[in-house]
Amino acid sequence: MKKILFILILFIGFSVFSQKSKYDTYRVSKGETITSIARKLGITPYDLIKLNPDATNGINIDEVLIVPSKNTPINKISTNTKTTTKPQISNIKINKGLVKAKDSIVDGFLYHTVKPLETVYSLSSKYNVSKRKVRRLNKLNKNGDISVGQVLKFPTSLKNSYTKKKEKTIVEDSSNDNLTNNYFIYLVKQKDTYYTLTKIYDVTEEKLKEINPVLNDGLKAGLEIRIPKPVKKTIVSVEKGTTDSVNLIEQPKYKIHVIEEQEGFFRLKELFGVTKEELIKVNPELVNGLLLGMEIKIPIKNEQSLFMEGDIHGKTLNVVMLLPFKADSNISFSDDSKNAKRLNGVTDFYLGSLMALDSIKKKGLSVNVKVFDTKKSDFVVNNILNTYDFEQTDLVLAPITFNQFKQVTTRLEKYNIPIISPVSTKDCSVLGMSNSIQSTPTKAVIENKMLDYILENVTSQNIVLIANEIIPNKQDNTLKIELIKSKLLKHDSIKNVDVIRMKDGYLDRELIKESIKEDKENWVILTSKGKEITSNTIENLAVFPITHKITLFSLIQPENINTTEKAYVLKSEYLNRLGFQYPVSSYIDNESNSVLDFSNKYRIKYNSSPTNLSYKGFDVMYDSLIRLANFNEKDMAFGSGSTVRLINQFKYKQNITKSFSNHGVFIVRYSDYKLEKVQ
Repeated sequence: MKKILFILILFIGFSVFSQKSKYDTYRVSKGETITSIARKLGITPYDLIKLNPDATNGINIDEVLIVPSKNTPINKISTNTKTTTKPQISNIKINKGLVKAKDSIVDGFLYHTVKPLETVYSLSSKYNVSKRKVRRLNKLNKNGDISVGQVLKFPTSLKNSYTKKKEKTIVEDSSNDNLTNNYFIYLVKQKDTYYTLTKIYDVTEEKLKEINPVLNDGLKAGLEIRIPKPVKKTIVSVEKGTTDSVNLIEQPKYKIHVIEEQEGFFRLKELFGVTKEELIKVNPELVNGLLLGMEIKIPIKNEQSLFMEGDIHGKTLNVVMLLPFKADSNISFSDDSKNAKRLNGVTDFYLGSLMALDSIKKKGLSVNVKVFDTKKSDFVVNNILNTYDFEQTDLVLAPITFNQFKQVTTRLEKYNIPIISPVSTKDCSVLGMSNSIQSTPTKAVIENKMLDYILENVTSQNIVLIANEIIPNKQDNTLKIELIKSKLLKHDSIKNVDVIRMKDGYLDRELIKESIKEDKENWVILTSKGKEITSNTIENLAVFPITHKITLFSLIQPENINTTEKAYVLKSEYLNRLGFQYPVSSYIDNESNSVLDFSNKYRIKYNSSPTNLSYKGFDVMYDSLIRLANFNEKDMAFGSGSTVRLINQFKYKQNITKSFSNHGVFIVRYSDYKLEKVQ
């Protein structure tokens, strides 16, 4: 019943958590620079750099910048090389007469003109007064919304005077000044400490205070401070025997993490891929255990590029969801029909995505969402594409079917909007569309991941491949088996690979006996996921004497892992005996705090338990929005490191077509009669 109620209301098209943005975006054209864009917009380069700190490293064609909205006033700063001792100021009216619009003190109150990125919280910290008092003095609403250019008053013990603070200047010089060359601007966040800043940006506390005198009064949220850019290192090419060098920016060696409630070493390994021993090595204090609220260093491995999440408060994104509900059809959720199963799955995905929007709201991100029922119809999808204006859309969750995904990406490529394929495992890169984002790993990606895992861990084991039989007039997988065999034989420790094929639906037990060695450890690799081949292989291998060391791998998740068909149910004692290992695109850890928390909230809200698609809906929506909120530009958003959400890992790699495919795959293993994640 709860699902029906949601279906009835979702097609109206709605907005959640929206608020009027004080900023717009600007796409860089050929030949434009920070200076030319600032002049075009009527602001200064400093104003532009404050909103786009990464622009200190230069800008590129088609890069998207954050700029003040046309309706938002901004404090302009002189671009002359000389500073003025008395800034140009406008007049405003207050109860006690006429005062200046710059920071001024009149009758015991300091009047401050709001600048970009300033909030009630940052200003209350700056002037040492409670947020409640700021709201009361300035008659602000409960949310404390303020805008750039607005004048607020704060209590002060200082005497009446006009602050004669020198204006900041930007020197228009081809060599750039220290601000744009050696430093970038950083907005201090609530949880920042000197420890976190010095470790992340490899700078001492003394250096920070030296270049930011404002820090003499303490590190407070809302302050804008300068941080030295990472030091450039010169890499000399030894292999070529030359002295040619390449300048590379040194990346942070650690990520600072605050220990949350019930978070242990296992969870940290799950999140960041580092062991307890590795953590203690860089955090010796952890030898006594983890404590709530501790700030610890997480080593960033070269091969482990983690997505570094920043402050997204106050940003806005527009999202369109295209899902095949077929809401006007007479389908019951309780049916066993294919249509009913699809409706349940789509609804679970949708409800999970709504949970993600709730979580996003708490981070301060405003999201406008428009939902369409595609009815699984090419005609309906085409009509949506013809009638809806996608100009301001930041993200599209596309139809689940591959053909309709192709339809949407083709039509919307001109807008350069990321189009997410939410659940399909078909390779979307073959479409050749640069705006395609495949969130579920393909079969080829999953198989290659498992094969790489085997090659990374193999030493001197006896390798045996199990393959399907060759059936006349049907597609032959001989080439695939030969490629797998060839890749294995390239490993120095693998001298021989036996291949055993099914015949007449069964494996020849005698051939298996000949291939399995009693004096060596045996690694048997299933190359197909079929129920017959999986059951047959496991039953034949599990009955070998315990003196035979056998480990079974599968290049893809077998079809009968969760089957209820009696003929193909796999015995847990067999799986445990063989230490059965295989790859999965998602893994639910029912002991994880985040999974338990989501599951409880989902049950309370929807009166039902979440399914894999509920988790998937949350993970895809949450991860995509977080990435786009941190980086407006598609390539940066999806190419900036890996993440692990509730049950999915997102490790996007860019294809030759400029589209992105997810390579986030888990390896699981049966051990002690339960399934555990090993990578």
